[in-house]
Amino acid sequence: MAQYMLLLHQVPNYNMDLPREKMLEMTKRYMAWADNLRQKGKLAGGEKLAAGGVRHIKVTGGKPVASDGPYAEAKDVIGGYFVIEASDAAEAEAIAQECPHLALSATNWVELRPIEDMSRVRAAAS
Repeated sequence: MAQYMLLLHQVPNYNMDLPREKMLEMTKRYMAWADNLRQKGKLAGGEKLAAGGVRHIKVTGGKPVASDGPYAEAKDVIGGYFVIEASDAAEAEAIAQECPHLALSATNWVELRPIEDMSRVRAAAS
């Protein structure tokens, strides 16, 4: 079974002004979807990412330099992620298309990325 990462993209602070009831409803949708995947053995992990405290680390002049981010002009940010297990890319895409993140806002989108199995590389390096 292959693993895939679903990166949940959204505009910065898209849900900051939601009333408490709407926020709870949204959270329940994510939890129900994730619980369903977990029961089917398709969910390997995932979390909501905090909105603040983001740091970008880049190499400048040969040294790592940290800066704040994302910036106000950012078109989108990653608000969370899920790691799923699927038999192939088609099944992973079908799972991603059911993610409640897509139904919550027309500006939300999901990036689906295969996770490369590095066990063979680690074994060869040992």
